[in-house]
Amino acid sequence: MALRKNEIPILEFDTEQEAMITPGHHTEYRFPEKAVMLFVEPKIIEYAVEQGCEVIGEFESVTKYFNVYKTKKHDIEFAFVQAPLGGAAAVHIMEQLIAGGVREIIAAGCCGALVEDTEGSFFVPTAALRQEGTSYHYLPPSREVQLDPEAVQAICRVLEREGFAFQTCKTWTTDGFYRETREMVQYRRAEGYSVVEMECASIAACAEMRGVRFGQLLFTADSLANTDAHDTRNWGNDYFESAMRLAMEIITEW
Repeated sequence: MALRKNEIPILEFDTEQEAMITPGHHTEYRFPEKAVMLFVEPKIIEYAVEQGCEVIGEFESVTKYFNVYKTKKHDIEFAFVQAPLGGAAAVHIMEQLIAGGVREIIAAGCCGALVEDTEGSFFVPTAALRQEGTSYHYLPPSREVQLDPEAVQAICRVLEREGFAFQTCKTWTTDGFYRETREMVQYRRAEGYSVVEMECASIAACAEMRGVRFGQLLFTADSLANTDAHDTRNWGNDYFESAMRLAMEIITEW
């Protein structure tokens, strides 16, 4: 085990996997081995009430409580939970799921389009650019983190079976929502990144370090494809439910 020092703090990395504060240090929960993390809100509560889902855990943060629910599909049990915006907060949830026994995770959420698309288009990331901070606490410095190929294949199979058009892609993960400048957007698009979001690299890095399987389903909300103007569209609100239900189908595919 070694601490790799660097003049630039974000590039410093400790290979030690155990930290002084460990996930699950407040309450010990036991969860199913499969879980879905959803970057949506109202539809989760509606689904949980509609299906009579059992609350099997509660994660406490400084500003909010996150209920963990249990449900079943195709006779396969899995947990699902709302995931908060941003890599650091999302990893906080992921770590607690893993501490409770989760070994396979699918995340679903919206993203910004960097290429011409129709709002609600589905993208399946195969790699994420690490322009955020959290991933650097989990993996040594690198430009990208790769996503689990088997997870990518499972997501694609379900989308094909359900009749949804989609693209595999590379995603740009940033933690600077208000620093997506015109030149930076053009640069990322020229590098081959199709979408931008705020969590994928972080949670993919956490999953890799912890040895769990992870994949992500993205759907486009706003668009930066025209760098003359930011198009908010309807922020993808009409596609939250379909993305949630697809993620729940995908988690049973493994």
